[in-house]
Amino acid sequence: MKRRKFVKYAGLSSASLIVSSCAGVQLPTPNQEEDFKLDLSKLEKKNLSLAYVASIDAAPIIIAKEKGIFERYGLAVGLRRQNSWSEIEKGLTDWKIDAAQGLFAMPMLAQLGKQKTPLVSLMMLNWNGSAVTLGQKAWKWGIRPGSEYNNYLEFSNNFRDYARNKGQLNFATESPASMDTYLLRYWLGSMGLNPENEVKFTSINPSQLIYKLQAGTIDGFSVAEPWNQQAVAQQIGFIPYNSKEIWQGHPGKILISMQGWVDKYPNTARALVAALIDASRFCDQTENRLEVAQILSQSQYLNVPQPLIETSLIDKYMYENWENFNNESFKFPDFNLYHFQNTDYLKKPDQVNYPWRSHGVWLLTQMVRWNDLGLTEYPKDADQMLDKMYPIKVYEDAAEILKLELPKERDKKELKTAFIDQREFDPSQPVAYLNQFEIRAV
Repeated sequence: MKRRKFVKYAGLSSASLIVSSCAGVQLPTPNQEEDFKLDLSKLEKKNLSLAYVASIDAAPIIIAKEKGIFERYGLAVGLRRQNSWSEIEKGLTDWKIDAAQGLFAMPMLAQLGKQKTPLVSLMMLNWNGSAVTLGQKAWKWGIRPGSEYNNYLEFSNNFRDYARNKGQLNFATESPASMDTYLLRYWLGSMGLNPENEVKFTSINPSQLIYKLQAGTIDGFSVAEPWNQQAVAQQIGFIPYNSKEIWQGHPGKILISMQGWVDKYPNTARALVAALIDASRFCDQTENRLEVAQILSQSQYLNVPQPLIETSLIDKYMYENWENFNNESFKFPDFNLYHFQNTDYLKKPDQVNYPWRSHGVWLLTQMVRWNDLGLTEYPKDADQMLDKMYPIKVYEDAAEILKLELPKERDKKELKTAFIDQREFDPSQPVAYLNQFEIRAV
């Protein structure tokens, strides 16, 4: 392991930046007919109720509300902050909310579950944005952030020794359906640990995770920011790896609704998606990130100190508590991606919001790997299933409104450099990909 003097960080608030007015991106208005093709008189429903769970990846929904973007598309939107994803799913299925921030796996688990609930994803809201956090027990045993090791193998050997010395680890996530749960399983499996019998998983409200970690009732958790950074700032935990280091460019949260709602209000659905694409573009403008952090920190939204949000939005990410914040923080301009930033794994016309079917293929391979919902083999009609769960038509129509160029294919290959275990993912060969994994449910 690389050696360095470790020091405590006195207080994250000292790193807060002065909030100044930020230049916004140019947004379309209904009178710009050459750039904005939407007949607002044809919206079937203009007063909408949208729900979200407090996390940084809810930014497009919150920013669309705060910056008046919904109104530009003829929509009057009320936001509801929910405590859990089960509340959001119930609100959607009871038709008490129109659409919501959702977990990427929710449509798949809902449609393949006993109730066959027709939940669908209309667009991606973000990529990346999460992390794994470990508690003081791991630190005292000698585990450190991955960057402190010479390579991933060295970290894996150290962490596996810790896990097996301790016995069964107890990890928490916000839901079994969260992408963080699937990435956590993947990460553990890549180190030779079997999540099926060597790890216990618990579902806890994201804002409560830090208290469970502090009390020692869990050994770690995986969740979207800012809750990992809160644990670091309060010296309760540290981060071995963030989620983009496990899979760079992985899907985060989605815009979710009932298929019946989309069928009943098709023009409204297009306007809603178009508005959120614009809000996503606003969130990805570097000059707007500080303003986004300020808005998200407000009591009616995330209700956390603004510096905790800035760390993952403005290139000041922390893995552990260090005294010299400015020199010892890490720069990840792509830690949160909302629409497009030029990276090694995101090139135009590819875009974050696009409903990539290949993301669903990956998720389905992992559901089979862990025997979720009793799945023991990859379905032969998987593409047809995924097209129902993650449809493309509404997004294509919204993109036409915005004159947005779309990818030519719905499936994209993930190079081996994308994953922490250097395992390439070819969505055209899901069975071959699945058969590579020795660690899986029996």
